[in-house]
Order: sequence, then C-alpha cells, then structure tokens
Amino acid sequence: MASRTIASPIGDLILVASEHGLSGVGWNADVVADLGGDQHSAEAYLDQTELELGEYFAGSRSTFGVTLDRRARSGFRGEVLDVLETVQFGTTVTYAELAQMSGRPRAARAVGSAMATNPIAILVPCHRVLPAGGGSGQYAGGTTVKELLLGIESDNRQSTGGGPMTTQPL
Repeated sequence: MASRTIASPIGDLILVASEHGLSGVGWNADVVADLGGDQHSAEAYLDQTELELGEYFAGSRSTFGVTLDRRARSGFRGEVLDVLETVQFGTTVTYAELAQMSGRPRAARAVGSAMATNPIAILVPCHRVLPAGGGSGQYAGGTTVKELLLGIESDNRQSTGGGPMTTQPL
C-alpha cells in the first residue's frame, strides 16, 4: 500500500493505492486503509491518479483510466458505487434516481449512506448525486467543493459542445 497527499484546486487530497489499484481519494486520513501488498505497484497507481486528476482539474479529462481497487466494496453499498460509476461526466442524478438505477427504488436514504462512505471521491463521482428537492446536498469535501466539481464538469462539457449539465435519464 502507498499513499500520497497532492495539492489541488479543491484543497489537499490524500490518494491511497494498493497493488490492485487506487483504493482511496479524500480529504482526511480516513481514506487510508492498510491493504498490504507491493508498494512499487501501488506508487504507479498514485502517479497515474495524480496525472489524471491534474488533467481533470485543467478541463482536459472527462473520464479516468486508472484501475480502481474495488475489493472493499460489498453488499448494497458496493452495488450503488458500481452503478454510480456509470453516471456520465457532466450529468447528475438524484438519490432516488440512483436507487432506481440500482434496482431498489425505495432505497434513496441507503443510497445517501453509500455516497457518504464512498472511499474514492471524484473518480467514483458521488458529487454528481443531488437531492430531489434542489440544492447540491452534502459532500465529504464540503458543499463548496461539490459545487466546484459540478462547475468544472459543466464548464468542460459546454466548451466541448456537450451542452449544459443535465439529469441522466433512467
């Protein structure tokens, strides 16, 4: 396992990787979990993540290619995070829509819990999930950070001719 702190436009981010891929991106030491393994392989994932996040913040990347270590995912939360990864860049969904997409239309609160425990912020885009009643909702990095991430994606989508951010259809 390896970890690294990088500076970003939304504050310092802690990156964590194992020999299986990137396992954490966040703002505090809670993303660091000892999964053991080969540190050299883990460092390569950190290098790739740092590069890709730099491109994302610069507006030149809309998808991530780094391998994710999904070994800690299980149960409904794991299923929700898997479905969350299908929410496209520059689009948003509500908690209820993500619950529907996950096959459990009445589980919007459980979806919210899964978003709150997402270990790989930004790359597993919980910032793209909004409350049905409007507003941006809560976010581990703070509401301002969530709005900045949505703005980066909206600006980049518009500059590439993708149009404004829209809610993803079910």
